[in-house]
Amino acid sequence: MAVVAAPAYLARRGVPQTPYDLDAHNCIAFNFARHVDEWSFIVDGAHVSLPARGDVVAGDGEISRRLALAGQGVTRLSLFHIRPDIKTGRLVPMLEAYNPGDVEEVNVVYVGHGGRLPARVRALIDFLAEEVDLDDALELLDTI
Repeated sequence: MAVVAAPAYLARRGVPQTPYDLDAHNCIAFNFARHVDEWSFIVDGAHVSLPARGDVVAGDGEISRRLALAGQGVTRLSLFHIRPDIKTGRLVPMLEAYNPGDVEEVNVVYVGHGGRLPARVRALIDFLAEEVDLDDALELLDTI
């Protein structure tokens, strides 16, 4: 996970130096039911959760990303979602020293067949779970 914003937004509003500085920023929060609108940080060695406050909410990560790219505020997303934007400078990571290292799950979704899982699907799921480093896979995709 990373806290990011567009360079144009940061030029207008300034770069937060600590997580508490986010109170003066427009944080793009999520509005789906199972998400908690708090962002996690490590401050002085302690885990801190701060509310994401702003005048805009998003229903998914892609909308949050697009709002941030448009200079509408600060967002916190999984690196797999924003890595290309960070590499090109369209989004700027912030507060990295406070990053708690939390991650977001990646799920495999499949259609079952009468409660039985085909062997080839089970083999793929096992392979992904045991062998694939998502960061390495995403870096490979970035080069294609």
